[in-house]
Amino acid sequence: MARMSNRAQWSLVAAGVLTVAAFAADNRKEFRYTVAPGASVIVINDSGPVDIKGSAGHQVVIAATTHSDKVEVICGQSGNRVQATTHFLQRTEGPDGRVEYLVLVPSDASVTVRAPSGPITAGKLRGDVSVEGDTAQVEVRDVSNAHVHVRTISGPVSLGNISNGHVEITSLSGNVQLDAVTGRKVAVNTAKGSIRYNGDFAGGGDYMLVNHSGNIDVTLPASASLDLTARSIAGSVENDFPLKQQQHPTSTITAGHSFAGTSNSGASTVQLRSFSGKIRVKKQ
Repeated sequence: MARMSNRAQWSLVAAGVLTVAAFAADNRKEFRYTVAPGASVIVINDSGPVDIKGSAGHQVVIAATTHSDKVEVICGQSGNRVQATTHFLQRTEGPDGRVEYLVLVPSDASVTVRAPSGPITAGKLRGDVSVEGDTAQVEVRDVSNAHVHVRTISGPVSLGNISNGHVEITSLSGNVQLDAVTGRKVAVNTAKGSIRYNGDFAGGGDYMLVNHSGNIDVTLPASASLDLTARSIAGSVENDFPLKQQQHPTSTITAGHSFAGTSNSGASTVQLRSFSGKIRVKKQ
């Protein structure tokens, strides 16, 4: 067999070094903390995803993966509070600064996440959830008897199976999707984003869906019990749900721009408001 050329040998050596360096750069660390009921868990990640899952037991488990030596993860516990923070050792952009978090928490823990780019997911919790992201896509599912606060700039927000909650969502231009979200108070406010709600507005709560120029789409089952008003100042409204007309002051009801009515006993109060967007209510 012909002897390999020096250039070919050096190419193989260089490739091997790069492969080793790549594997060395992907560094996964795991941190474990034992907490009491009602713990507080905070995750701050400037670049990359955060996934929070509720679990049985009394441990907080944080698995963090970095991709370069320019960034590190700092974790610690103070009393019943656990915090994980991404810390940049050098100024960097792109994948070198990305950190991926998978965090398991007791289901009754309160969770706070700040991750500008995300995505951010949280689920199977009975404690309060507070999420902040800029462009981050946010998904929160399977939360009960808790406050859920979400703020984004342009990131889309999706909530599903939230029961007996106190929900507040604010976004500049992100779309908001709510599926089976109920509670004492549910408030959504966006400027340009659209809002979609699929559910029954249960719980005798106060629901307010508001935007400036995006559309608002609501889909209801026949069993929904609510007192509903809808108004779009410069946009239009459409109703395909059987509502009993209410005797509201005539000054507040404008044909084509607003409507009001009740369904069943009118247990929950629902307000739909837009400046120039289209509001549509229909039956499932």
